[in-house]
Amino acid sequence: MQVNREQLVEDSVFILQCLRQNAKGGRQSALDELEGSVALEPAAYVAFLERFGYVEVEQHGIRVTAQGERAATGAADVSRDVQDHFRQVIQGVHDTQPQIESPQVKPVEGHLGQGPSSYVRAARLGELGLMVALKEYKPLWEWLPWLSPAELSRRIRREAQAQAALGHPCVLQILEVRGGEEAQVIMPLAAGTLRDKLSRSERMPSWHALRIAAQVAHALAHAHGQGLVHGALKPENVLLDRAGNTLLSDFGAARLVALPVPTRAGPRVQVELGDVRYRAPEVSASEPAGMPADAFALGTLLHEMLAGAPDGALPADLPAPSIELLDELRHPEAARRPALSAAATRLARLLAPHSLFAL
Repeated sequence: MQVNREQLVEDSVFILQCLRQNAKGGRQSALDELEGSVALEPAAYVAFLERFGYVEVEQHGIRVTAQGERAATGAADVSRDVQDHFRQVIQGVHDTQPQIESPQVKPVEGHLGQGPSSYVRAARLGELGLMVALKEYKPLWEWLPWLSPAELSRRIRREAQAQAALGHPCVLQILEVRGGEEAQVIMPLAAGTLRDKLSRSERMPSWHALRIAAQVAHALAHAHGQGLVHGALKPENVLLDRAGNTLLSDFGAARLVALPVPTRAGPRVQVELGDVRYRAPEVSASEPAGMPADAFALGTLLHEMLAGAPDGALPADLPAPSIELLDELRHPEAARRPALSAAATRLARLLAPHSLFAL
């Protein structure tokens, strides 16, 4: 996908204008509504606007600053800041820099795993043969008429850019996106998944479950601060490194198959990619997955780690504060669930004296 500076400037100003309009109308900023209207994932623009002081990300929304007001009304120019922030994204047609050939990727036979939309297998990268994970997508356009190969490729790149922009130690890195209409995503090779760990034992020690949950909560809180919702959290996309620390993956999997924004006024069609066991009630009722849906999924993950099953019996000696947090995360009403930033703080407190990260 080729994106120029002028397009990114126009998109950034457009998002500022939308945020201003929503604030004047007393509405919360629903960034998901802008998907398909701008070139990149909306969260990528929020990260840029926050970095240069055009917006402030708060617990209950995104506030346009005085500098952002000037940019939205044309009194301030954002083009230089756009050039600085999106330097690696912009691919101008007049770029005369020599192109460096990317290292070859040689897939290894067999799949590490697969989901509804993709396969993942190990591969060797470059002359040194560094082992990486290679994600390849299924021909979703054969079942979803609103997805062409080119549109799916565009969405894959958009979501990969959004995840790469998070830059959080508990979020899996995106090393590169390759291919034309058959896009492939290259990522570090993890040691395993939370599903692997759950399948090997019936119940985790409480401190271990709290550590993984706290790391996931910190990663989600960071993403929410940039306006990015995961939307399909489950044990399969909670990856683990060799020390057992979390590497959260597959942000935006549900958005890959979503109907384009202009058609959403018609009959409701929803393609479900998340596991129903971790799906919040409002999502099961065909509402879009928002930040509270991630909190519900995290609560279900934590319950499963502690009980050995999503609805299993909790340990009799589990402290009351842990039970209270579980109940709040899985509350049927979305508005009653805690923000992930607050949940992360409480989980870290419950984890003490154990450290947040394994060395």
